[in-house]
Amino acid sequence: MRKRTLALTLVLLVGLHPQLEEILREYLRGPHRPTGDLLFPSLATGREAMLTDARKPIDHITERAGWKPGEIRTKMFRHTYCAARLQTLDGGAPIPLYTVSRELGHTSQAMVQKVYSHLGTIRHRSEVVEYRVEQHKKVLAKKLKELEDIAKTS
Repeated sequence: MRKRTLALTLVLLVGLHPQLEEILREYLRGPHRPTGDLLFPSLATGREAMLTDARKPIDHITERAGWKPGEIRTKMFRHTYCAARLQTLDGGAPIPLYTVSRELGHTSQAMVQKVYSHLGTIRHRSEVVEYRVEQHKKVLAKKLKELEDIAKTS
C-alpha cells in the first residue's frame, strides 16, 4: 500500500518595517527598478524568472562590501531580523516571543527562547526594527576602516 503525503503551503505575512519600506520605495523609483512582474527577478536565462537561489547575488554584494564570498548567507539575515525584532516594542511593552516566533514560522517559542533569550537584557528598545551601523561600530570597526580606505583609493 502506498503512503500518501499531504503537502501544506504556509504563507507568512510579516509587516514591512519603515526602514525597509523607505529603501524599497527608493529602489522602485530608481533607474535599476525591475521592469517585469518580480521585485528581485533572476535573469540568468535571459528571461525573467523567480530567483530560487540567492547565494550568487549575495556573494557579489558581499565582495563589493569587502567580505569574502560565502561569509554572508540568508540565515544571517533571519538571525539579524529576529534579534532586532525582539528589541522592538508592541504597545509600549517588549514584543512577545510568541509573536516573533510566529513571524519566523515556528510552531512554538522554544527555538526563539533558546537562541535569543539573552536579548531580554538589552536596554535599547524601539517601536520599529532598526538596523543601525552605529550600534555595531565596535564590532565592525576594522571592516569599516578597510571600506573607508578602499573608498579613498578609488
